[in-house]
Amino acid sequence: MASYTPTSSATKAGSKNGRTKKTAAKAGAKNGKKQSTAPVATYSGRGSQTIVRKSNDLIQNAMYSLSLSQQKLMLHIFAMIKPSDTELPRYEMSIYEFLKLCGVDPHNGSMYKQVKKNIEDIANAKVQWIRLAGTQKITMFRWLSSATIDEGTGKIVLTLDQSLKPHLIQLKEFYTTMNITYTLPMKSQYSLKIYELCKSYQNLYLTKKQKGEPLVWNIETLKKQVDCNAANWAHVRRTVLDKAKSEINGHTDIYFDYEVYEKDRQRVIAIAVTIEPVDKQVADDKLNEITKSMSSKVRSKKNKLTLAETGTLDDDPNVLTLEYVSVPETTIPYSYGATPEMLRQELEVKAELDKLARELTADEMEAVHTIIGAMVKMAGTPRGNDKMIDGGNAHFFQTMNNVIDNCGGLRRWFEGAATRYAAKVIPVARTKSAPLPYLSRAILEDLENYRLYVVGGMPEELEDEYPETPDIVETTDFVETDAEPVNQLEPDDAATKKEITAALLRYIDREALSARLTTGQMEAFEDILQMTAYFCRRNVKGKDDGMMEGKANMQFLDALNKVIARYESLTILFEAMAVMMDYDTYWKDLMKNPKIKNPKLVFQSEVEKALLMPSAVIGAYTARRDQNDSGRPARKEYNWTKVFEEE
Repeated sequence: MASYTPTSSATKAGSKNGRTKKTAAKAGAKNGKKQSTAPVATYSGRGSQTIVRKSNDLIQNAMYSLSLSQQKLMLHIFAMIKPSDTELPRYEMSIYEFLKLCGVDPHNGSMYKQVKKNIEDIANAKVQWIRLAGTQKITMFRWLSSATIDEGTGKIVLTLDQSLKPHLIQLKEFYTTMNITYTLPMKSQYSLKIYELCKSYQNLYLTKKQKGEPLVWNIETLKKQVDCNAANWAHVRRTVLDKAKSEINGHTDIYFDYEVYEKDRQRVIAIAVTIEPVDKQVADDKLNEITKSMSSKVRSKKNKLTLAETGTLDDDPNVLTLEYVSVPETTIPYSYGATPEMLRQELEVKAELDKLARELTADEMEAVHTIIGAMVKMAGTPRGNDKMIDGGNAHFFQTMNNVIDNCGGLRRWFEGAATRYAAKVIPVARTKSAPLPYLSRAILEDLENYRLYVVGGMPEELEDEYPETPDIVETTDFVETDAEPVNQLEPDDAATKKEITAALLRYIDREALSARLTTGQMEAFEDILQMTAYFCRRNVKGKDDGMMEGKANMQFLDALNKVIARYESLTILFEAMAVMMDYDTYWKDLMKNPKIKNPKLVFQSEVEKALLMPSAVIGAYTARRDQNDSGRPARKEYNWTKVFEEE
């Protein structure tokens, strides 16, 4: 039998008046007992309930860190509270029923270990009240006062902390009601939190709308509410707001949108949000779609899938998610690589052909269709060491979906690239003995370097993140065949940090760099090398999902292998990065800038960007070097630190 109690020695109430519940909290933490009047909530009796009632304070002012699956589990538990309850229930269920609450295949015996880990994580997760302006008071408590797992009987008993009672029991005013079924398809923990916030602010939004006033969210407060440590506005927009907008509008009973409301120079301070209810019939149709999707997934996955060895329930392929929703700004699943005609239709949706036709010539539109045809073939074709997932080339889908995610679709990329493909790339491809490999390599590289091609230059939000993007640099011809170099970085090279460092040095002429670079540049090189070794093995939950092969992060290995394939070396890439991040200038500027609180984090972020877009880095560096050698004025240096000045 395993028992878990919160590690905190004191528990404080989260009610508005801040009164402490020391007696009840200590009793619950010590032996898990509740008052005799507390009801017992069982899965068989209440597991089908889907309506959650939470105080607005608990939604808007509580600050905590829970994974997506843990958030969903707590919502399921809260849904088992009835409006008639006068005390918090004691939850009793089997491990089998607990897994069903998590939306996980309960027939997988290996899940027991993860059940214990998730319950322990929830039991020890602190909840802290966001400090309001002008106050010094901070309230902290935990979700659970006790948790018991009996592997002998397969029974779980959970007891909520009494601090939650005023926020869940007998609510009369200032509370939010929501159907948790709408949250089941969500894949982002931020989407779920944004959805709860929207529901809690919806009445206020509608009231302000009638008065002609905006509902404004402060960005710093929002980051605390959703537990996001984003470095800048572009990160908040891309990973929090845009992802939430896509999932909320695609699956729920509300429509969410936002626009920048207030800026301090380039720093976004606040946004004005839109929270409109959708038509009741549309909302009901979405509920039915989610329910049907869940049922079909349970039937198809039963007894087939197992939990990943690492990570939490979020990593489990058995977690139920809704099928793909087709709109220009949503990414495309790997499975479309195995269905060419469906993928062609999806690419045409992402390209928004009707809008392109109004901007491009007939020849350019023909080039767009040629590119789409090549992309369809690339998506379902394994190349070299590329990993295949659900019938799709993982590297291709990751590269393409990155463009879709950052640009709201593919239209702006197609519009910017069409002229070049119509005038040069496609005509040259037709002269090759193997046209498709040539064209495919061109497309993949241009997708990787999409910032060079998006029409009209960089959008404002991307300019904040990638200032002064270099001009388009002509690239050398691509290799004509599918043959891969014999010697490349392999997943086994990343077994240890020492091994991946040695593998990288096989492709770097350190003596040549030492002869060409200054002392400050060589210092930068040594640190860049160590940081690269870290990225080649990095496994950050969520950020690197689907990119790991053993200990190797294939996203970075694949990017480096492309440089090796072209230059038979990594020397040029590391030389470019070392010059751009010359410690005699770059690091001194970081240290002197009072707005940069964590110079090391800035450095790490810039190394990561350079490794993921090596062709642009090398192209900009070699073009600038050639200009200097020819006596022409040097191109303006890339301002690596501008994006962080807003912090």
